[in-house]
Amino acid sequence: MYEEWFEAREHEQYIEATEADPLQALLSWTISAEEATKRLILPGSTKSETASQKLWRLWTLVFDVAEELPETHPILVNLIREFRKRADVRLKYGSDTIDWTKAPNFDQNWRDTHDSLQAWRGKSPEESQKWINFSAFSARVATAKLTELDTVWGFFAIRDALEVEDQSPQLLNTDACAAAQWILHAGKAIYQTKNTDVSYWDIGQKTALWKGGPGFSSQRWAFWKERLHRVEQLKGSSEETKALVRKATNAMDAIEID
Repeated sequence: MYEEWFEAREHEQYIEATEADPLQALLSWTISAEEATKRLILPGSTKSETASQKLWRLWTLVFDVAEELPETHPILVNLIREFRKRADVRLKYGSDTIDWTKAPNFDQNWRDTHDSLQAWRGKSPEESQKWINFSAFSARVATAKLTELDTVWGFFAIRDALEVEDQSPQLLNTDACAAAQWILHAGKAIYQTKNTDVSYWDIGQKTALWKGGPGFSSQRWAFWKERLHRVEQLKGSSEETKALVRKATNAMDAIEID
C-alpha cells in the first residue's frame, strides 16, 4: 500500500529512507504512530546535517503526502500529535538538538508550502487538487491546535475565494473547493472567531464584494453562504465543486444551529 507513490519519488533529493520507510509503513497501518515517530526522528545519512535540514526534509515529505493523498490526513494529524509527546528525545543533528514537543519548524515550512501551492493553483487540475487537499489538511491541523497554525487562515481562504470578482471558472472551482474544505474541517472555529483575538492579523483588508465591516461577523458568514450557493448554480462549476460546496453550506447551517 502506497509503495508506488513512494517509489515514484525516490529520485527526489530530499527523500531519504530515514523518513520515507517509516512514513510508508505508518500509512499502510503496519506500524503505530508512536513507532513511526521513533524512526522518523532518527538523523539522516549525512552526519553534518543540521536540525533545520532534518526538519525541512521531514515536513516537506509530510506535506507532499498531504497534498496528494487526502485520505491520509487523519493519520498525519495524529503523527504530529505523537511528535509532541517525544520529550524524551535527545538526539544530535550535527551540533543541534530538536525539541520535538513543539513540532518545530512546522509552521515555517507550512507557510512556504502554502504560498507555493497558492501561487500555482489553477495552473493545472493537478496543482488545483493539491491546493484543495492541502487546505483540508491545514484546517484539520489548525483545529487540532497542535502547532501555531491558526484557523484565521481559513478566514483568509474563504474571503479570497468568495469576495473577489472576475475569476476564471477553473480558479473559482479551485478556490471554492478550498474554502469548502476549511468550512468542513474548521468551520465551527471560524464561526466563533472574535476579531479581538486575531487583531494582529490583517483581517480588515477590503475586498471587491464584501461591503460590510472589517473582520469576521455573522453577516459575513451569511454572505459567504450566499456566495457558495451561487457557485453551486454557476454553469462553469464542476459536479465535484457543486457537491463539495453543497456539503459545506449544509455544514454552515448546522454550525449556526449548534
